[in-house]
Amino acid sequence: MRGSNVVLFFITLVLVGGAMVGCKDGIPESELDQFISEMSKLDPAVQADSLQTIARSGDASASFATYMIGNNFYKAASDSARLSGWGSEGASALLDSSEAYFNAAVSMDSTFVEALVNLGSLWDDRSEQLSSREDRDFRVAKAESFYQMAISVSPLDEKARCNLGSLYLRQRRTMDAKNEFQKVLEANPHSSLAHYNMAIMFAESKIYREAISEWKLAVKYDPDGDIGGRSRDNIDIVKELMKTPMPNDAKKKQ
Repeated sequence: MRGSNVVLFFITLVLVGGAMVGCKDGIPESELDQFISEMSKLDPAVQADSLQTIARSGDASASFATYMIGNNFYKAASDSARLSGWGSEGASALLDSSEAYFNAAVSMDSTFVEALVNLGSLWDDRSEQLSSREDRDFRVAKAESFYQMAISVSPLDEKARCNLGSLYLRQRRTMDAKNEFQKVLEANPHSSLAHYNMAIMFAESKIYREAISEWKLAVKYDPDGDIGGRSRDNIDIVKELMKTPMPNDAKKKQ
């Protein structure tokens, strides 16, 4: 978790691939999800050629193909960043390529929420690069602006609001973050994404029992998914943390 002494599995709340974490049972896949599912069945080399062909075709799926190419670059950037950080030359170049494709997808369809959210996430990642305070503030503002654009298109989009909330949380704008997560939960009380982030918010404030309660809800609503798995891990970590005796210096400060 950024800015915390507690080791937790904080995640960037945008998904490479376009599918929603903690998907809701009984809700049909979107056209984008269906497109990604079909393309993902192809051999990687065939997929790459097919996506480029469709992206240049100008037909109804062109924006989907362009978005998916951007996602592939984004995944490669994330893999590179795990080894050498977001500021590395390789990760930075891959982010540039990803941004170009996401922007192209938005140019084809200005209401393409997933592309807008991923542009926000991309600028969020760039804010992790070593730079001046002025550059970092610019990148954070760009991330926020893309999340807000996505919300203006789809006010109840879970990923847009949860990403915006997590950005606010890193800025120590706790009430603004809570407001974003609550808006998601008002629309969908079963959102594992929002419960997960609500837990992160409580854990940041060292309100561990509330954090555990929220992670348990995330597990309930995403039992077999990534968020459910991360929530179980975080519950175990926080329970161990709660067993750790408080240092004498910390007790004196209370």
